[in-house]
Amino acid sequence: MDIKGVIKEHGFTLVQVAQKMEISKGGISQIVNGSPTVKTLRTIADIIGCNVWDFFKDEMKETEPSFKCPYCGHDLKIEIK
Repeated sequence: MDIKGVIKEHGFTLVQVAQKMEISKGGISQIVNGSPTVKTLRTIADIIGCNVWDFFKDEMKETEPSFKCPYCGHDLKIEIK
C-alpha cells in the first residue's frame, strides 16, 4: 500500500492532508506507515480526490491475480479504476 505516493501523485503533501483531517503530522505519519482502517483511507481519498483502490495499485501489480470464468474456463481480465 503506497498512501504517501498516491498523496504526492495527487499534488498534496502529508502536512496538507493532516491539516484537512485535523490531525498532527505525527498522526498522518502513523497512518501512512501503519495499517489504516478503510474509513481512514476513504477520508484521505476524499481529501485528495482519488479512489481507495488507488492506494493498492502497487500490490495489485505485484500479485497480478488471475480469475477464470466458471463456465468456460477462460482467463478473465479484471481492471480496477
